[in-house]
Amino acid sequence: MQKRNHYLFVVLFCLAMFSTALFFQLVVGLEPCPLCVFQRIALLFIGLVGLLAFLHNPRGFADRLYGVLLIVGGLGSLGVAVRHVWLLSLPKDEAASCGPGMEIWLDRFIAVLPQGSVTETLFRSGAECTEMSWTLLGFSMPQLVFPVIILFFIYLVWLFFKQDRRMFY
Repeated sequence: MQKRNHYLFVVLFCLAMFSTALFFQLVVGLEPCPLCVFQRIALLFIGLVGLLAFLHNPRGFADRLYGVLLIVGGLGSLGVAVRHVWLLSLPKDEAASCGPGMEIWLDRFIAVLPQGSVTETLFRSGAECTEMSWTLLGFSMPQLVFPVIILFFIYLVWLFFKQDRRMFY
């Protein structure tokens, strides 16, 4: 399979994850916390890089550059997921906040968006990171997303090292 098809898979995966997050926000009524919003931003970055790589169909240095950008986005997503699961694992009396000033940083980001815009809805946080308002089989949303993000990161690293065997260059 050509590497271009793998880039398309990256785009579709990010689209599926983003759509699922929106479903749980708009239909189920789960408010995202600041870490959830950062997770969305990381997935949006990965999806956009994957889309550019798919459209560009790069070779050589450009292919490696896209790979590095995908891994950087994957590391960001993985870091957010690790922090979120760690926060949920803390005892209630030791629970830490989402992070120093994350809410302020997000509020500044949202302040530049047009009021009432779709973008504001996508990136507005309204819950605390240690809040477990929804579970499936005893696992919270971040705990369910964590293994998926790990597998996706492994896939991105594999994609970086994959050789593209095209007949014509």
